[in-house]
Amino acid sequence: MKRIITSILMIAALMILCVGCGKGKDVSGTYKLSSMGGTSVADLQKQYDEIGMNVNVADMFTMELKSDGTFTMIYGGESESGTYKVDGSKISMTIENDTEEGTVSGNTITLGSGDEEMVFKK
Repeated sequence: MKRIITSILMIAALMILCVGCGKGKDVSGTYKLSSMGGTSVADLQKQYDEIGMNVNVADMFTMELKSDGTFTMIYGGESESGTYKVDGSKISMTIENDTEEGTVSGNTITLGSGDEEMVFKK
């Protein structure tokens, strides 16, 4: 009886460990810019408004991540496509031969750092 209980506990532990053995988090969806270089979209919008630029900053920078590992990024009316991979809390996004590393936390993707940091939220 003790061996059966031990075997069941070992199988249960293996099943729990294998839950994280898949392709990674499902991060698919549409993300909009939340902040850039530490400045919120609301503050960026105020800056654009003050200089008379009639644009919606939040819509200028969006990403659509598809479940097949591809993505499209729109920035300032331009569009580029590439592939991405998620490994735990890390995300690698590649367009042609250029790869940008970032982090995933809940519904937030952060790319770059410092003045070049861009934070996107789903």
